[in-house]
Amino acid sequence: MDIKKLLFENQDTDYKAFHAKLVPNIDSDKIIGVRLPVLRKIAREAAKRNAKIGDFYYEERMLRGLVIGYKNCSIRARLKSLKEFIPLIDNWAVCDCSCAGFKFTNSNKKEVWNFIQPYITGSEYEARFAVVMIMDYFLDNEYADASIEILSHIASDKYYVNMAVAWALSVAFVKYRSKILPLIENNLLNDIIRKMTIQKICDSYRVDKETKQYLRKLKKVRKEGSVL
Repeated sequence: MDIKKLLFENQDTDYKAFHAKLVPNIDSDKIIGVRLPVLRKIAREAAKRNAKIGDFYYEERMLRGLVIGYKNCSIRARLKSLKEFIPLIDNWAVCDCSCAGFKFTNSNKKEVWNFIQPYITGSEYEARFAVVMIMDYFLDNEYADASIEILSHIASDKYYVNMAVAWALSVAFVKYRSKILPLIENNLLNDIIRKMTIQKICDSYRVDKETKQYLRKLKKVRKEGSVL
């Protein structure tokens, strides 16, 4: 199975131009332009064949992540593959799309929870990986308190980390409003993350109008009482 050849056979140059704008930190020469449904199809076949995949192109890195979710193997083997894959994450899309496919987490919560802990304080995309994993799989009754505790203490100067934290907190707000609202009301979040979190909550269709109005008022006030 020639992965690189297959990717170029499915190249969509118009999509390449569009997608390159969504991942501006990636050199456009490293983007082939293959749509995600096609990548998922290739990944499923690659997982069955244990195909060799490079890591130069954006799509190759995406495939490396997707395959981890599709392959049939033990949790130990998956975590080994994850450890090798995480250093290859260099943009939000590869991170988020890959994490969404790691459904094996649902039946291996303890192992994956322990695995992601060191990455919380790692590099920009290591931290984003950990945060997105928490958002996707650990905002449940068993792990909610521990997850929210971690999220509320992250203070990064990296945009893609902060945005992931705000996204995760906005998702948590829908399920655990009584746990998240005090963090906002009492200014217990990093100012940047607090502002982003309020915005993400206000963007959600699962939050009522009155709550959004209340949060917008809170958004105007910093911890020190100054206007943002």
